[in-house]
Amino acid sequence: MISTYRAGLLCLASILCGCAGGTILPFAEPRDQQTLVDRVGGARVARADVSEMTPQRTPAQTTPTLEVTLERTGQVAVVSLYSERKDASPGVLQVWRSADGSQIVLRGGVLIATRGLGNDIESTLSRMMVATLSSRGSDSGPHRLYRVTSENGTEAIDLKCKSDVVGDEAIPIAGQQIATRHVQVTCRWDVLDRVYDFWVDEHQSTVWRSRQWAGPDLGYIRTRILKE
Repeated sequence: MISTYRAGLLCLASILCGCAGGTILPFAEPRDQQTLVDRVGGARVARADVSEMTPQRTPAQTTPTLEVTLERTGQVAVVSLYSERKDASPGVLQVWRSADGSQIVLRGGVLIATRGLGNDIESTLSRMMVATLSSRGSDSGPHRLYRVTSENGTEAIDLKCKSDVVGDEAIPIAGQQIATRHVQVTCRWDVLDRVYDFWVDEHQSTVWRSRQWAGPDLGYIRTRILKE
């Protein structure tokens, strides 16, 4: 089932500015005219005027919203769900999109692609990590990122990963306490460890909050569902 929403965002069309205010920096332009939304089956929507939307206003929203933070800069935006569908691979595929087509793409809560952020993640082989979140248990296996280089090429980043359950945690979301299981995945890249954190709903597959490494250029990206 594909649902289309008018984009609601704070500033992902410009690069992520702080919800409490801050300097707005322009996004890099997407590398090609056919966006990832088109590739996964979503119909393109016309651009719309976008009013300010902050986490304080989120409860008034009627469409799913996601808070996205670029940890390296501390810049934050709130974006809307553009398309959602189930295919032959595990995990529901969700495209979260800004008005200008910049995108955050998740599969089962795992970051698998970005568009319009600069040196984007082109795609990800994420079967092990998606399966780990679905089972909320321990596992091990590979995780591969394909990132866009500054020369517009693609570079594969191979990680060897192992997951562990940290424990059950209640986290605050839009004034509510959500019961979650904290799953942590530690991945080795070169000689360094990259740690992924996921807070998965105790009773369903929703990943309410995450902290995920998006390669050496983008660094860590944090996500938090504000409106399911």
